[in-house]
Amino acid sequence: MALSGCGSAGPTGGPATTTIPTRDPSTSGASPTATAPGSPAPSAPSAPKRQVTIAIGDDERVVDLFEPAAAAASKAPLLILLHASGESPFVMAQEARAGELAAREGVIVALPPALGHRWNVMVSAGDPIRKSADMVYVMGLIDRLAEDLPIDRGRVFVAGFSIGAVMSERVACQFADQVTAVALNAGAPWSDQCSPARPVPILVMHGTADNTFRIGLAGEVVARWRAADGCSGDPVMTQLSDIATAEVNEHCAGGATVEFVRYEGAGHRWFANPDATEVMWGFFAAQPSR
Repeated sequence: MALSGCGSAGPTGGPATTTIPTRDPSTSGASPTATAPGSPAPSAPSAPKRQVTIAIGDDERVVDLFEPAAAAASKAPLLILLHASGESPFVMAQEARAGELAAREGVIVALPPALGHRWNVMVSAGDPIRKSADMVYVMGLIDRLAEDLPIDRGRVFVAGFSIGAVMSERVACQFADQVTAVALNAGAPWSDQCSPARPVPILVMHGTADNTFRIGLAGEVVARWRAADGCSGDPVMTQLSDIATAEVNEHCAGGATVEFVRYEGAGHRWFANPDATEVMWGFFAAQPSR
């Protein structure tokens, strides 16, 4: 069935156990039009957006979809962006400048909404893993979009912010064979269990002054994936800006890469120095097709 638009706009897991406050975008530390080293100009062209009603089984949601003109000519990468708790696809698209990224890189960007504005994804240590309607929807969405749009199934990426980042890590843990790479911005481990079917390239970005998900949680995610991806040797350190440092492990099984970017003194936000969208897409673009 073809995707049907509804107008333009300007499978496992228990309930989350961490309370994440709803954020005011004005305090995020990175407005949608802010410039930063490596970021596109605020006036950069944007791919057209449409809102599409997509049902996965009985679960029907309205997805924000950016389709660049270049995608009609050949198979395009797919990027699923997952918003923070209390936010929406609209806010996530603004923070990440999804339309500009789609237009510039020729990537189809889809932003689904969580039920109740919060992804049902986190599991406390020792708790059983239960089915999550949100996880079922996101993975079903990838299949549906690949059926109806010119998407390269070998280049499917998932990224998220805050609880959306937790959701992204869960995708990597449980559906490694269906995604090419994932990125976490200010996230945390989804549970104490993770058995990926293959090595997955993963990018973790985190602020050292994050009071929602402490920097130590990001460290746990990185350590887990260095082990899961069979990385060897010490990471290569690179200074990205006056506040950001990257630790990159490239000697990992299956050609995977694990990258950890620390933003010194930064809180819980979509980062701006360097721009998190540019760091994310640079990481994704460098990964081999699955």
